[in-house]
Amino acid sequence: MGDEHNLEDLGASIAEIESLLNTTATGESDPDNSNKKISQTYVRVTSDKHEAWLYLARPKEGECYTKEEVIGILEQNGVHAGFIMSNIIAMVKKGVYERSIKVAMFKECIQGQNGYYEYAIDTTAVNTKNPKIREDGSVDYNSVNLLIGVLKDEKICTYHPLVEGIPGYLVDGTRIEPAKTVDLPMLKGKGFRYDEESRTYYSEMDGKLEIKDENEIQIKNVHQVKGDLNQLNSRIDFNGDIEIDGNVESGVIIRSTRSVTISGVVEAAEIYAGGDIVLKRGIQGSNKAKIVSNGNIYADFIEHSTVKAKGDINSNTILNSEVFADGKVILTGKRGTLIGGYAHGRQGISCVNLGNNVEVKTVAHVGLETKDYLKNQDVMKKDASLRSALKEILDKMNHILAKKKAAPITKEDLAELNELNAKKNEYSALLKENIKEQEIISKIVEEARYAEITVTEHVYKGAIIAVDASRMPIQENTKYMIYRGLNGIIEGSVIVMN
Repeated sequence: MGDEHNLEDLGASIAEIESLLNTTATGESDPDNSNKKISQTYVRVTSDKHEAWLYLARPKEGECYTKEEVIGILEQNGVHAGFIMSNIIAMVKKGVYERSIKVAMFKECIQGQNGYYEYAIDTTAVNTKNPKIREDGSVDYNSVNLLIGVLKDEKICTYHPLVEGIPGYLVDGTRIEPAKTVDLPMLKGKGFRYDEESRTYYSEMDGKLEIKDENEIQIKNVHQVKGDLNQLNSRIDFNGDIEIDGNVESGVIIRSTRSVTISGVVEAAEIYAGGDIVLKRGIQGSNKAKIVSNGNIYADFIEHSTVKAKGDINSNTILNSEVFADGKVILTGKRGTLIGGYAHGRQGISCVNLGNNVEVKTVAHVGLETKDYLKNQDVMKKDASLRSALKEILDKMNHILAKKKAAPITKEDLAELNELNAKKNEYSALLKENIKEQEIISKIVEEARYAEITVTEHVYKGAIIAVDASRMPIQENTKYMIYRGLNGIIEGSVIVMN
């Protein structure tokens, strides 16, 4: 042991030790032994091995301790790290005897940092499909953002690689290991480039950024319309996302392979999207508008329109419209009202109010529609017919092949066998297709199995509750209800209020 211990100097300076000589047993002195006369040198290590204290007995007249001797005493007593060399040197040079002095101290480990991506853009604005609730309880669909704009060569994010932690130690030399740190893989996706030197990702195009997960981003081509769409520019057909800042007037047709976002009001237009549709100001369709989405639909309000979604339909108000969701129809906000028309949610409908005081006919339907029943019946009948036909073909083929045991097969038998084999292949292919149809229908049936209609406020007379093939007209106004199908009967129960 030697000068290398100077690197471990965590304690007081020599001047601080000198001040200790002029004080009572407080501070750095050991309170357990400061007032006791002890004739022998000893080392005390705290139970957590965070500190070591040294008591030096007074040497014989004319003798003194050396630094090396003191360190040797400490090591013999199990102290091997964290030496406070300034205190040890001060004890030796100034003759600090018969007093406990802290001579070693543990070192905490320094935790490292996992690798992470630092985005140069506000990622909280990306993929915000859960709209904000206003103070009055209504939903602000302007807060729904599917994509965020980026410019060519704009910095997207920088990667910060892992920083390894620094081990610590106890005074007995035991290492304190920091937690293991890990690096993240490089980002996957498209529409960006990577600068290896700066570990930074840049956009390769003007477009919209979509964050798939923590390791994948995509920058996609987006068709943007500044202003309104009207009869002069009445048709958009685009292979990508579409964003319209203004209104969409009657007669306009919009087709997108991905999402459509419209900031203004939509009139009697037609909109078709391979992804989600967001109508931030809603739609007034004049019984001519048609909105079809392969994903979800979000709209502030839906009036006098036909709306279909493979996912959910979300709105504050739906008025006199025909809406169909393979997922759920969800009306939120303070009013959350479904009035007039027909609303179908295969997996359920939830609203605040159903119908109104003037008893407008309002049909709320969940579960399987008539077309689903008919499709299921058709598929089952087709399955039975194909299996029967295949069995008949196989029986004939086996009969012909059985003749071979008694006599050679004739040309006529061979021709018939080839014809039967062709039919067998044809019917087998049809059966496989029909089995796939059965799987789709089975999935639909499973999705609809637990569908229910939930009304958290008023259910008005004139509304019709429909579950699968059953219908139940509401005869009197009521409140706080859940409706479910049970063995072909609609069962209503009161919502338990907390």
